[in-house]
This record gives sequence, C-alpha cells and structure tokens, in this order.
Amino acid sequence: MRKYYLMLVVLFIYLNLNSIDWNISGAGARAAGMGDAFIGVADDATAITWNPGGLTQLYRPEVSLVTRFIAENYKYESSIYDTDVDNQSHFIVNFASVAYPVMNGRLVVAMAYQKQLDWYSGWESDENENADGGANTLMAGVAVRIIPVLSAGLSTNIWMGSSFKETYDSIYDDDVERTIKFSGLNMAFGLMLDLYNLPNPIPLKFGMMMRTPFDLGVEVDADYSYEPDISYKNTVKMPIMIGFGSSIRLTDYLNISADYEIRAYGKSKIEYELGDEANLSESEKDLNQLRLGAEYLIVSDFAVIPLRVGFKTIPTLISNGKGPSGNWDFTDQVTGTGFSVGTGLIFEKIAIDATGEISSYKEEWIDWPDYDENESGTLSKFTATLSTVFYF
Repeated sequence: MRKYYLMLVVLFIYLNLNSIDWNISGAGARAAGMGDAFIGVADDATAITWNPGGLTQLYRPEVSLVTRFIAENYKYESSIYDTDVDNQSHFIVNFASVAYPVMNGRLVVAMAYQKQLDWYSGWESDENENADGGANTLMAGVAVRIIPVLSAGLSTNIWMGSSFKETYDSIYDDDVERTIKFSGLNMAFGLMLDLYNLPNPIPLKFGMMMRTPFDLGVEVDADYSYEPDISYKNTVKMPIMIGFGSSIRLTDYLNISADYEIRAYGKSKIEYELGDEANLSESEKDLNQLRLGAEYLIVSDFAVIPLRVGFKTIPTLISNGKGPSGNWDFTDQVTGTGFSVGTGLIFEKIAIDATGEISSYKEEWIDWPDYDENESGTLSKFTATLSTVFYF
C-alpha cells in the first residue's frame, strides 16, 4: 500500500509540473502592456528580471511593487460528452524591488523578489482539491556601463518558496495534505547596447539576456489521514534560456519593441528520488516565444499618460493528442496567443501603471480513424497587473 501511495505522489508531481506555465520572464505592468517585449527596453527597476544590463539607465533610486489578479476559464468540449466550463481566480504579489544607482548611473545595484511559478489551483467544480503558493526568487544584481553605448549586468537568483495542496481521495476515503518546497540557484547575464549614446545619436537599442541552467529541487511532504506520511524529492532540470530584444524610438513619444526568447525545455527532465525520470515537455519542443509591443506617451501639465499595446505567442509543454485511444502521438505542441493593453500616470516622484491581458490556448485529442470521438479543452486567462514605482 505504501508503494501505491508513493506512486500517487510521483504522478501528482508530474501532472502538476506539466501543467504549470513555464514561460519564465520578467515583471511589471509596463512590460506587460508592451506584450512583455522588454529585453531591449529594460529602463526601470524591473530590468533585473528582463535584462540586468539595462539597470544603468536608472539615474535615481527606485522602489517598486507589482501585484496581479489572475482569472482563468477552462472550457471542455466533446463530440460525445457534454460541454463543461470551469473557473478560478486569485491575487498575488508578483514583484518587489529596490535599485540604487551610483557614479551618475555608471554603476547600479538592485535587489528584488519575484514569484516565478504560480501553483495556485482552486477550480470551482473541484471541491476535493485546492492549492496555493509556488516558487519564488530573491535576486541581487549589479550593472556597469562599460563604455557609453554598452552596459553589462549580472544577477544571482535564489529559488525558494513553498506550495500547500489539499486533496481528498474518494477511492480510499483519505484526506491528503502536501507541502511542496522549492530550492535552487542560478544566474542571469544581460547586455544592453544603446546607440542613442553615440556622438551622433541613433534612437535604437539592442538587448540580450541569458539565464543559466540549474537543478530546481521540488521536495514533497505528503500527510495522509489513514496511511503513513511520505517524503519525496524530485529534481527538475531547468534549461538555459536566451532572449534577444530591440527597441526603436520613432519619435520623442513613440517606442516600438520586439523580443524573441528561447527556453530549451525540449530535453528537460524530471528526475525522481527512486531513480526514474520523465520528460517535462510532452512534445519535447522548446518554449520559443515572440513578443511585440508599442508605447505612446501623452504629455500634459498634469502627468505623462502612456498608452501601450502588446502581443505575444504562448508556447506550452502540452501537446495535442492524435491517434487511437491509449496509443497517442504527442508531437504537436500546443501554442496560444496573448494580447495586452495598458496605461498609467507618471509624475515626478511616482509612476502608476496598469495593464489588462487576455490570453488563451486550445488542446485537442483526436481519435483516428474514428474522427467522431474528438475532444478539446480551451484555457482562457485574464491577467490584470498593477505596478507602482517610487522615485527618490
């Protein structure tokens, strides 16, 4: 019986890891409003998450706080079963930072907190399961302007945090409480090439960001009502992540940006304490993402009012299933899209930014040659991001 429960814990971890959004990137309502195309912009305190090299664009100390409200809707459709719709929503503190420039901005140091992996689960239709928490990072970064047009930055990221999940096993009439703890360490390197600092300025910037691979520890303590408790540890082989970005200021008030990021999850593994391992990605494809954004500034006597729009692709670890039941061919990666709009108010000592983003993806399961038995699931998400930045 203990072996059975241990295998349930392994299955639980695999299913949860596979369903998490692994598109790890930066923070901030301003970046979100520009479709997260911020590697080649990175000119505020959130640069420590997007491109540490961009921190040298800060000329006064900044303190920032970012919160998010996330509402999700999942719609299941089938050619033989009834349509089912489910919802969940929650609020998180996503990011907080302090950045301090010295030497007239030639050197900048920063510290930050960011929620990286959100493990919340609270679907309305499932009273037997709920979860909260996730993996967070504490970051310490430094950036230096090497020459007027080139800056480099480095951050160290300490992974920590925990998730708590309650589940009722109706088969064995057993309540299960799982505490999941995360641990790990990696680094991020960034470069920023700003051609506006040339003797003959060109309003064009290029950025590069690299996150080093590392082992993310996922330690589980499972408490059962009627069975012995189980402790178990996985290791997720987190891949290298490389992003490239650019931005061009077409006028004093209009900025256009674009990013492309490669997250090499295709060969990532989950390694179990028992010596087993499994692919993290069903399709064994990388999470390569394109992001586009624009920002237009309206300058008034009251405040500067930004207007932002953005678009991005949303690759997932999930694959569509095609083939006879029980013999699925998981090769077709599920990819969605996201659209965002944002605005704010920028004053001398404070900036407030808000963004709304709508994103979705659809997964399908097709039985061939009998195409009458088709199923699909569509996940739609609305994310509201609010950022507040204080300048000193």
